[in-house]
This record gives sequence, C-alpha cells and structure tokens, in this order.
Amino acid sequence: MPKEKGPDNKIIRELIEESAARSALTVDGVATVNDVKSDMDQDMKNAELKIYIDVVFGHSIPSVSWDVQNAVKAGVKAASEYDADKIDIYIQGVSPVKESKE
Repeated sequence: MPKEKGPDNKIIRELIEESAARSALTVDGVATVNDVKSDMDQDMKNAELKIYIDVVFGHSIPSVSWDVQNAVKAGVKAASEYDADKIDIYIQGVSPVKESKE
C-alpha cells in the first residue's frame, strides 16, 4: 500500500489511531487497548490497522475480536473519510476486570 507523503500524514494517522482506540474500548470484553498502529493509502482512502488489546476474563476472544473490528470500522469512518479495510486484532493478555483510566 503506497504511503502518503506530506505534513498532514501525522495528524491523519493520529486521528485514525485515537478513533480506533476509543472505539475498541467501547466493546464489552475489552479490558485495555495497549497500542494501535496504522498504515494509510491516501489515494484509496483506506487504512490498515493493528490493534493490541487485553480481554476481560470470561469473554469469548473471537466474539470480542469481531465486535472490536465492527466498532473500529464504524468509528474510523465516522471520525475521518477513511475506510478501515483491514483490522488485525492482537490479544496480548487476559485481565480479571476492565481497567478504567482515571
């Protein structure tokens, strides 16, 4: 996927990654979002995302992953004009409870 060049690339990337992280945290069963990485194609308006999460113990990992993909796809589209055409979910751990940021 060709990468976009220019000063707006960093801002767009940060917008997409922040939107993806916030969307993933809305999913029941996601304990934390550890990291989000993106790769964008300016001409096609597509983004490829890698999302690293911890899942709450007792939740189905495939179901949580599916729900995260759907939530992130909708969240990225709402926040930008990009389509999240490829979303890879990486489960990094299992947590006894959902962690809250205070």
